[in-house]
Amino acid sequence: MIDVSYSNIKNGLVKLICEELKTVLEKLPKEEQEETSAIRVGFITYNKVLHFFNVKSNLAQPQMMVVTDVGEVFVPLLDGFLVNYQESQSVIHNLLDQIPEMFADSNENETVFAPVIQAGMEALKAADCPGKLFIFHSSLPTAEAPGKLKNRDDKKLINTDKEKILFQPQTNVYDALAKDCVAHGCCVTLFLFPSQYVDVASLGLVPHLTGGTLYKYNNFQMHMDSQQFLNDLRNDIEKKIGFDAIMRVRTSTGFRATDFFGGIFMNNTTDVEMAAIDCDKAVTVEFKHDDKLGEDSGALIQCAVLYTTVGGQRRLRIHNLGLNCSSQLADLYKSCETDALINFFAKSAFKAVLYQPLKVIREILVNQTAHMLACYRKNCASPSAASQFLCKK
Repeated sequence: MIDVSYSNIKNGLVKLICEELKTVLEKLPKEEQEETSAIRVGFITYNKVLHFFNVKSNLAQPQMMVVTDVGEVFVPLLDGFLVNYQESQSVIHNLLDQIPEMFADSNENETVFAPVIQAGMEALKAADCPGKLFIFHSSLPTAEAPGKLKNRDDKKLINTDKEKILFQPQTNVYDALAKDCVAHGCCVTLFLFPSQYVDVASLGLVPHLTGGTLYKYNNFQMHMDSQQFLNDLRNDIEKKIGFDAIMRVRTSTGFRATDFFGGIFMNNTTDVEMAAIDCDKAVTVEFKHDDKLGEDSGALIQCAVLYTTVGGQRRLRIHNLGLNCSSQLADLYKSCETDALINFFAKSAFKAVLYQPLKVIREILVNQTAHMLACYRKNCASPSAASQFLCKK
């Protein structure tokens, strides 16, 4: 889905995207034993209306269909929208050559955003398959449509109790949209090219909750930023991916999973839902120790993920982990994984900014760190002066 508003055409971004897609679509992920990818591709351009393209292999030229009713988005065609890239390659290349010229004289600067995601999700629903949307977008969606946003970059709120409002979505449209996307296995990855305020807190919610990624290139300049963008795009399209995933974590008695952090959606307390999962995604799990653990039996964790491969197979991946238990704090500190701790604190702080002032979150982090060090001094360190630096070997 390509934003073809005035600024994107004039700065050459649309042409850059179209040229790159010709090459990168050759490298769509595929099953190891297969010669070609089973993934189908479709194209939408948009400003304040949506343009769908029929790229069926038997056409001499691509056909455009315009949807102006962005309040009630529908997919104007089924046959010819999602196609096998190899079969429709010549028609697709024609389209990618034509798009920059097609909108070269457009002066339209207003854009929509939520209807673009809705359109992609409806197309996947109609095709009865999960999938991923790649959205190339540049500005605050101010056109009259669901998900319309206003500039609320109020610097007076910074370092006040109301600062958290800036990190919350402006409207509940995007939360509801993310829920629908996850239910239909629709992952959203967003490439943002803003030259001014765009409200990432609102636009980034759907990518975050659907297991997608948000890439942001402030004040994009062709000669400076194009290589980074192209590298990001290539890596994201080529990497291995699983769709429509659901994960559950089970434990032996004595402790249980209580919270989950990451690009996930949860309708209940046990099922972690992800529209897509790939090699760059991680889910952090918080466990609560609420009963006796035995040093003899240890602690057992099982993580099971049910997902759909790029070839359409439904598979189950299971990881089993056995951990030792100890009544000695010194053993705990000795085997502590610093990277996992930092990851957990960072993700829990990221989640907390929606509900608490940054000042409070900073204090909580400092207090938790101080508490860990105080416990180490009290229970593990050899006697030393209170001012002596603690060093864990």
